[in-house]
Amino acid sequence: MFIKLFKKVSVVLIAMNFLACATLVPPATPSAADVEKEEQAVYSFFLDDSDGPALILQETSSNISELTPQEMREQIKGSFKTVSKDTIDSYLVRNQGTTQLSPTMDLGVEYILVTSDQLSEITRQPNWGELLTEKYPGSHGYTIFSRIGFNNTLDQAVVYVGGVKGPMMGAGYYYLMEKQNGEWVIKEQVMVWIS
Repeated sequence: MFIKLFKKVSVVLIAMNFLACATLVPPATPSAADVEKEEQAVYSFFLDDSDGPALILQETSSNISELTPQEMREQIKGSFKTVSKDTIDSYLVRNQGTTQLSPTMDLGVEYILVTSDQLSEITRQPNWGELLTEKYPGSHGYTIFSRIGFNNTLDQAVVYVGGVKGPMMGAGYYYLMEKQNGEWVIKEQVMVWIS
């Protein structure tokens, strides 16, 4: 009887020890290569295979207005009910400044990265929508992306996406994305500007 009780207590103690250790181990940080792969997958979600290359602003932007990091945190947190702290923190860290998107991204569609200087030359003209289409046939405006904030398991993401089709024809959104069955889908979105 004593041996049976000893075995049961030992099994319970081992199980409790295992659970205690498992809860103390922090989640693994994803590799830079995994983050880059998922970032490109999220970007490609927003690009359609139209009759010409997608125009993408090479410099990233976290939104069109100049919010402080704390204001941006509050805006994202207040906009999305299920966003995790990890995702918001990652978004803020990855968008501390502008970065240059890589011309070697695999986005599944043909694309052209344009600089803000190149766009500025065109958008200073009153008929710049037509000029943009002349210079980049088949493109219908341009897209602005932020860097993407991910949770530690790379199945939740926050991204800012702006789309400008022509003069007074654009909008910018924050999107909360989830990875479901290996595919990124929009869980929630909030508009932050429109023209």
